[in-house]
Amino acid sequence: MGAKTIMDLIDEAEIPCRTDPDLWFAESPEDVEFAKALCTGCPIQKACLERALEREEPWGVWGGELILRGTIVPRKRPRGRPRKHPVAA
Repeated sequence: MGAKTIMDLIDEAEIPCRTDPDLWFAESPEDVEFAKALCTGCPIQKACLERALEREEPWGVWGGELILRGTIVPRKRPRGRPRKHPVAA
């Protein structure tokens, strides 16, 4: 038997994004971080990220990373303008 393809792995494994795909395109920063965490340990995580970057995906969590306009961004910022002055803790 030959090497397994990505599609073989998807068919054989429990891939988190296949059970709740809306989470990978969430608006809230908390949901985005949760989706990224669910990618940890996925058998196709690396291939998913590589292919999303090749396709220049416009947005979403792919391979455990948030992608906006085809590039990886570290965090999803909340909606609205950033504060001009830091808030005292």
